[in-house]
Amino acid sequence: MKLKRSVACILANVLLLITVCAAEYIDNEYALADVSVSTGTHKTTDVACIKPDIAYLDYYGLGEFTTALPVLHIDTEGERISREVKLAAHMAVSEAGTDGEERLVTDEPDWQTAITINYRGASSYSQFDKKQYRIKLERKCEFLGMGANDEWVLNGPFLDKTLIRNKLVYGLGRQIFEWAPDSRFVELFVNGEYKGVYLATEPVTNGESRLRLCEFGLASGQTAYIVKRERLGTEDEPLDVYGHYAGKTNNDLYIDYPTATHITKAQRQWIEKDIDSFERVLYGDGFADEEYGYARYIDVDNFVDYVVLNEAVMNCDAGNLSTYIYKELGGKLQLAIWDYNNCFDNYQWFAADYEEFYMQDAAWFSQLLKDRAFVDKVVNRYYELREGILSEEYLYGQIDAYIEELGDAVDRNYAIWGYTFYSKMLIDTNELRINPTSYEEAVAQLKGAIHMRLTFLDENITRLYEGCIN
Repeated sequence: MKLKRSVACILANVLLLITVCAAEYIDNEYALADVSVSTGTHKTTDVACIKPDIAYLDYYGLGEFTTALPVLHIDTEGERISREVKLAAHMAVSEAGTDGEERLVTDEPDWQTAITINYRGASSYSQFDKKQYRIKLERKCEFLGMGANDEWVLNGPFLDKTLIRNKLVYGLGRQIFEWAPDSRFVELFVNGEYKGVYLATEPVTNGESRLRLCEFGLASGQTAYIVKRERLGTEDEPLDVYGHYAGKTNNDLYIDYPTATHITKAQRQWIEKDIDSFERVLYGDGFADEEYGYARYIDVDNFVDYVVLNEAVMNCDAGNLSTYIYKELGGKLQLAIWDYNNCFDNYQWFAADYEEFYMQDAAWFSQLLKDRAFVDKVVNRYYELREGILSEEYLYGQIDAYIEELGDAVDRNYAIWGYTFYSKMLIDTNELRINPTSYEEAVAQLKGAIHMRLTFLDENITRLYEGCIN
């Protein structure tokens, strides 16, 4: 990963390293016994081994099955999970089988740990039976082969009947961007009940294996930060910035990092002023000036890649919802990708238009795409990626590989959630949309959407120049 650190951040991290090393030395003198497993070092918890409810499995015709995927067993001791409260619980983890080797789901897990858990999501929380979870482990560790951290999202594909859209796009993003979420397919049990296939995913957070932003700010309030754009009223205290009060942007921006418990008044004011200054330039007359325009404030190549990927996958929300922007201390604004269950014409509330450019209506991008120099970069980058990871051959190959990886877990997932194939979950408003009635049909729909979208972009990407004003 290419890191862009300021001198202040480097000095701060040196001080942090000295402090941490001293603390770890003291902690190790008195630490409880740990057990090393294939994914790192995990602290065990003094709880009984968590097991699936066999009667529940038998009821759905699954029985005591075997799987090559990792299995997570979460036990809340009967306490109800909610979105508002982080509930104390335990999680036992069975690692993925070596070289595709399958293990009985009732085998003793490899390790277990205390966690907190709560529901997450907006529309998925209120409308989908298959819930999304956020978990926090009792200490940072490598989890299912992903980088050491203690926060994870368990995304349960419900609207996406292929189960793989997020996995597919995150995989593309990890080849394009400086950072994108890592993820693993898992099979999940909660209080003994089988919940099906989930995607354990890195959320957009700071940390050594995540965005690696500086953990210290300056006395002036200048700080590294992460903000997210979400629906109005999603959280308290949205940023009061030019784009919002001048009516130039959609929805609200909220600070995600520094966290609410650590951010200072000076840091909040500095972040607000920093974004306000950028937006005033972006929506000003000289926004495209090479020296004093928007390029002073953003990592242009990162923003270009964000346009290309989100246009390619037909992400209707990009830029306006589930949009994360981050900035290193002394660096420029960049974007991190997130949430692709709706991509490739899988939006619940309206049928996507294969012949539409979605980013032209997105906050900030509606203005950036008026600059010919920016559009030049978008067009050239699209054709470059089209020869590689955006080729249909590559995308279809990834889809087939993910299906093979899931194996029989697809059938087990739909033993629980199969009724969704008989529910109309997508709105049909043109001949291109269908509500798949089988897994095979869902995969065919995804591949068909890829072909139609990329065919349109191949022939029409240069139409973006029509919106340029210079």
